[in-house]
Amino acid sequence: MVAEISPDAASLGLSRQHRSRLGLLRLGRLALAILLVMTAGSVAFFFLIRSIVADQEGRILHEHAGELALLLDESVQNDSTLLPLVATTSSAKLPKAFAQVTALLDQNGKASVDVFTVKSGQLKTINHAGKSTLGLETASKGVALLERAAVTKGLVGDIIGSGPGRALVLADGSTDGLVIAETSALGATTAAPTSAGSPFSDVNLALYAGASATSNDLLVISGAVPAGDVDSQFLTVGSDRWLLLTSAKQPLVGTIAANAPWVSLLAGLIATLLVATLIEGLARRRTYALALVEERTATLEAALEERGRLQVAERLAREEAESANRFKNTFISRMSHELRTPLNAVIGFGQLLERQQLSDDQRDSVDHILKGGHHLLSLINEVLDIARIESGDLGLSTEAVLVSDLVGDALSLVRPLAAQYSINLTGGRDSTCAEYVFADRQRLQQILLNLLSNGVKYNRVGGTVAVSCELRGATQLRIKVADTGYGISEEQLSHLFTPFERLGAERSEIEGTGIGLALSRQLAEAMGGTLDVESTVGQGSTFWVELPLVEAPIERYERLNILGAPKAHDSSRADRRTVLYIEDNLANLTLVQRIVAERDGIDIIPAMQGRLGLELAREHKPAVVLLDLHLPDISGDEVLQRLRDDPATSGIPVVMVSADATPGQIQRLLNAGALAYLTKPIDVGELLQIIDDHVLPKTPVVLTDGPGAGFES
Repeated sequence: MVAEISPDAASLGLSRQHRSRLGLLRLGRLALAILLVMTAGSVAFFFLIRSIVADQEGRILHEHAGELALLLDESVQNDSTLLPLVATTSSAKLPKAFAQVTALLDQNGKASVDVFTVKSGQLKTINHAGKSTLGLETASKGVALLERAAVTKGLVGDIIGSGPGRALVLADGSTDGLVIAETSALGATTAAPTSAGSPFSDVNLALYAGASATSNDLLVISGAVPAGDVDSQFLTVGSDRWLLLTSAKQPLVGTIAANAPWVSLLAGLIATLLVATLIEGLARRRTYALALVEERTATLEAALEERGRLQVAERLAREEAESANRFKNTFISRMSHELRTPLNAVIGFGQLLERQQLSDDQRDSVDHILKGGHHLLSLINEVLDIARIESGDLGLSTEAVLVSDLVGDALSLVRPLAAQYSINLTGGRDSTCAEYVFADRQRLQQILLNLLSNGVKYNRVGGTVAVSCELRGATQLRIKVADTGYGISEEQLSHLFTPFERLGAERSEIEGTGIGLALSRQLAEAMGGTLDVESTVGQGSTFWVELPLVEAPIERYERLNILGAPKAHDSSRADRRTVLYIEDNLANLTLVQRIVAERDGIDIIPAMQGRLGLELAREHKPAVVLLDLHLPDISGDEVLQRLRDDPATSGIPVVMVSADATPGQIQRLLNAGALAYLTKPIDVGELLQIIDDHVLPKTPVVLTDGPGAGFES
């Protein structure tokens, strides 16, 4: 008997098959779309990472080139300083002085120095030192160079001759009609040092004595001629510009970062293949399910499968975001390490050289290397400072700071830069500035230096930068820095304190990063103050920082009658003891001198810098060293470490004196070898107790009551 298939059952089977085929077709289209999207995403991610790596590579190369340019510029500046001295000593009446100055220029015996007069287009040699000359006064290119130096009244340079007979000539024209020329033999080429640790070791470098890459102007080369991604910088040699080309010998970002784009592309394609396999499996299962179950069951399973795909997509998206975040953190950490590694090498080897026995010129060169390294490190630190401020992790040492002293120090530091731009610095001496504000001394000086340097760099030639102070009520003092520059428009003022915003100055030759003002404002606000600006286009700008006023430490000390306390020791003692106080705040130094005056037979030796304090400690062997934590040259931590490491000073008790009263800071320095930690404002009784225990000899003392006991000034 043949079973009959009802029309309804047949149509139901055909409907299921049709829906199955449609479902499979839809899944195929979805799979193809996902594959295309993921493949495109992988390729896009590859180009994104490659762009980031290339950008970082360019940044690091530019920083390397900047370091090299700084080193080369320092050597040129040495000649630009010494050549004018030759003119002042070239008279026949000063042969000894002339010989000494030319000897400084001719360190390796391969140079010569000549002094010419230029009158009515005629050159005449009036003095000579060193090897035989090239006949500059007769060679056409040499005559042109000397005449150009006479006209510009400044330093000019060029390469004379060709092949092994080439020579570098630096000429300087003085105002009294003299031209001084330094001639150095070059040979065919001059190779830069490439020893391990040298800043030239990981780059190809070429320095041209001109503004273009001409083969005859090639002065110094390290490795191969720069090719590929080349960084171009110009060195200013008097009125001339020399071209410095730099390229990397190998990836500066490291092999891991350099290969990251290809790794990301491979990982993306593998993930795409896995997703395709997963979709293929889901499609087979769905087809099989539709063939086995009824319509309502199939519909329910399809719905459940759709919720499952959403969960898988959400999980994959979350895992991808977490992976990208981990990669970002690893990449930033790696880049920070790569940026600091060459700086640590420069500063570290510079400090090692500083400890060696060097000539004056060598020590001066090492100082320049260290200054340049610290300057580059400070740029990184400014960015980190902004991050610390935003995270609330910035440590401040706030105390009473005399504004007039701080302004005077800042003006002295900026004066060489002002002379470079022909800017007149004034102010800071009026009585209003002789007030104390509550601030971190180094951070406030950092703000003033930034405002002063900006006032100099963005000023008119021959302009003025003036510092003044203004009382704002009875509780605030405003320190103003006014310049006669071109002013800032209203539109630009809204972006002035935005990090990395230079308002178009990035297209000029004025150096800067665009983070100084943003950091200065945040530092002022962190100290409880404000920083703002008033500007008029065409007339100039006035930046001001406003901070709380505080009472001077000496006035507070005297007001509370501490000077009336009786002295505990007899002034007839013949043996006198010394206390060395390393402190850059004159008010705090004077206060401690007043306090120590309570004990007879004690001499205070002041030192306002850490390195000077180390020398005085080795020379005088004080009974106790009082050490401030924040010093202008080196930190108190480093001074403490050097005192402990030096056998001549390791036994001297060291007492830290700082406004930073955080428990972690105190414990860290006590663990590092400090005898005690005094916080500002100073507890007079605690300081006198340390004097009694560690400075004065152990003699019987009559204890008496007095208003100074246990008083905190």
